[in-house]
Amino acid sequence: MQRRFPALLLLSLLGASAAMAQPGADPATVVSQVEAAYENLEYGEAEARARSALARFEVFTPDQLVRLHTTLGLILYARGDELEASEQFRAALSLDPELTLDPLLVSPVTLAFFEDTKATLIRESDTAAQDSAPTVRYIRLEDPRPAATWRSAVLPGWGQRYKGETAKGWILTGLAAATAAGTLTAHLQYEQAHQEYLDERDPTRIPERDATQNRWYDTRGVLALGMAAVWLYAAADAVLVGGPGEASEAALQLRPTLSGARLQWRF
Repeated sequence: MQRRFPALLLLSLLGASAAMAQPGADPATVVSQVEAAYENLEYGEAEARARSALARFEVFTPDQLVRLHTTLGLILYARGDELEASEQFRAALSLDPELTLDPLLVSPVTLAFFEDTKATLIRESDTAAQDSAPTVRYIRLEDPRPAATWRSAVLPGWGQRYKGETAKGWILTGLAAATAAGTLTAHLQYEQAHQEYLDERDPTRIPERDATQNRWYDTRGVLALGMAAVWLYAAADAVLVGGPGEASEAALQLRPTLSGARLQWRF
C-alpha cells in the first residue's frame, strides 16, 4: 500500500516561512534609518520611525536610545515644538549626562537650547538630591514569553526576534525553512520513485526501484523529524528563555523618563 505524506501541509508551512521570514529591522539598523532620514531632511519619516522605535524601547541599548531621543528632539525643535523637544533632550541626558551636540552639525540656536536644557536638568537633579535620598524605582513589565511562544510555534525564530534575540531568531527561521524545503523535496522524490516502482515491468529492476523509493522514504522521515525538532526547540526556547529567573543584562534595563532614568526588571 502506498505510504502517503501530507504534502499540502508541507507546502503551507514552507509558504508561511517564505512569507513571514522577511528581514526584520535590527535595532541598530532602525537607529541608522532614523538618523539617515533626519540628515536627508525627511523630518516626517524620521519622526515617525523614531516614535515607532521608542514605543518598543526595550529592544534598544542605552546608547541607541540616546541617539533616538536626541534626533527626535532636534526634529521637534526645528519644527518649533520646544516643550516636547526639551522632553526628548532630557530623556537623552538622563541616560548620558555628558551628552553634547556637534556644533558643526546643529545651528547655534539649537545648540544653545540644548545646553540650556542640560543646565536646567543639572540644577533640578542637584535640588532633588538635596531634598531627598536617591531611590531606585522598579517597574513590573509584561512577560514577553507568552507572545513569543505562540509566534515561534507558528514560525520558528519569530518569537526570538520578538524578544530581541535577532541572530538566534534568523538562525531558527533558516533551519525551519531549510528542513521544510528538504522534507518537501524528499517527499516529491519519494512519490516519483514509488510510482516508478509500481510501473516497473522488468523483474530485474524491481529491487533497484524498491531501494530508491525506500531511500527517499527514509530521507523524508529524517528531514521531517529535523523540522519537528526545530519547531519544538524554538517554542521551548521562547517559553523558557528570557524570564525573571535569569540574571542577565537583558533582564535589567534603563527606561528614560522626564525625571531621570528608571531601572526596569522584566517579569
